[in-house]
Parts: sequence; C-alpha cells; structure tokens
Amino acid sequence: MKIKRIVKLKREMYDVLFDDGQSIKVHEESLVRYVLIPGKELDESEFNEIVQNIQYDQAYVAAIKYISYKIRSVKEMFDYLNEDYEDDIIRQTVYRLENEGYLNDENYAKALRNTLLNTTDKGPGHLKRELKKHDIKESVILNETEAFDDLIDAERMNKLKDKFLRTHRGSYVQFKQKLREKLTLRGYSGHHFEMIDFNDDYDEDAYFEKDFEKYYNKYKKKESGFKLKQKMIAALMGKGYAYEKISEKLGGMHDG
Repeated sequence: MKIKRIVKLKREMYDVLFDDGQSIKVHEESLVRYVLIPGKELDESEFNEIVQNIQYDQAYVAAIKYISYKIRSVKEMFDYLNEDYEDDIIRQTVYRLENEGYLNDENYAKALRNTLLNTTDKGPGHLKRELKKHDIKESVILNETEAFDDLIDAERMNKLKDKFLRTHRGSYVQFKQKLREKLTLRGYSGHHFEMIDFNDDYDEDAYFEKDFEKYYNKYKKKESGFKLKQKMIAALMGKGYAYEKISEKLGGMHDG
C-alpha cells in the first residue's frame, strides 16, 4: 500500500490517505517521526505498527491534557481513554503515566483529602465513599480517612453547626436531630458530633408560635376539646418542642 496524499486538518493534524482507500489521522509530530510522505510504500505489518504507535502517541497526549486540568485517579484515566482507545493502548498509556509519576492513586487520595478538608464541609466518610468509587486500594483508603479524621476538630464542627443553625426555623431539639442527619450524610461520625458545643443562645419561641398556629388551624376543622389537644401535642412534640411548653400554651384553651 502506498501513501496517495496528505491533507492538512486543524490543530496540527493531518489525514494520510492510501491508494487502497484506507486513511489515518495523525499529529504533525507523528508525520515527521514515521516519515509519512506521498509515494511512500508500506506493507501490512508496517502499517499496523504505525497505526498502533500513532494511537499510543495520541492516547498519551490526550491523557496528559486530561491530567493538566486536575489530578486524576487511575480509574478515571481508564474511563476517559476507554471512550476512544482499545484496552492494550490504554494499559500501555496508563503504565507509562504511572512510571513517569503523572498517575498515582496514593497522591490522588491525599489530594482529595486535602481538598475536602480545606474547601468543603465534607467529612472522612465522604472521602471514603469517593475513594471507593475510584477503586483505590483499601489500605490507601484506610490511611487517608484516618488522617482526615485526625484533622477534624471542635472548631470545624462548631462552624458547621453555626452555619446550619443560621438557616434553621424550628425547635432547638429538631435542629440537633437534623444537624446529626446532615453531618452523617456529609461523612461525619458520632465522635465528631460530640465535639459540638450546643450552649447556643437560641430563641425558638417565634417558631413555636408559628407552628402552634399552623397545627391549630389544621386540626380545629375536624377535632375539638381533648382530641384536638392530643393532636396538637403529638404534632408539636414531633417538631421537637417540649411537652411543658405545649401544655402551657394549651392551658388557655377550653374543651368543647
């Protein structure tokens, strides 16, 4: 087979057209390296070797570009290259990247831990979940989650509490329940929750009055007297308000 002509494309890429109708896209660097010029003849083995080498070069360049945006895990790189390249090319490329220090799952795990610690409100459990998604070795996951856990202190936990308290509208008991749920979802554990100081100057009276009125207007349409009070007590205690506070408020109501 003979190279019939070469057509320049965008971004230093070229189309190499052969007289048997086949064509390959190559970077300018590959064009020079393999001396691909019009009239050059190649046998099938030479052609296949050049095609494989060119794909390998292209995969490597694509991988370097992908890494340039942010640090990647080995799994991320496999998934990324899998869209355009065959397994052999991907394995060779990943092997080369690991040898050159561009890919390292331990470095990836450490970088993710630092990112979560310094730029998010997530905890060690979230790090563990994310690293599992990337097929990081269990020993690495354990090391990094333990390191993350050691860096969690009362200052971080109380800042999180203050952040969520600013937007809470309801009883303080309910706030503590919801805070535990939010922190659990973000990857924190019981011993992190215990670091929090709950001696807040929090006035729930305005929210109590609003909730009381809401449930009273809801239940008075169908109930009255003792049953109405029962419904009110159950609903308001479900929102975290103290029985004494509810009972005192209901004291002024007349059975009927």
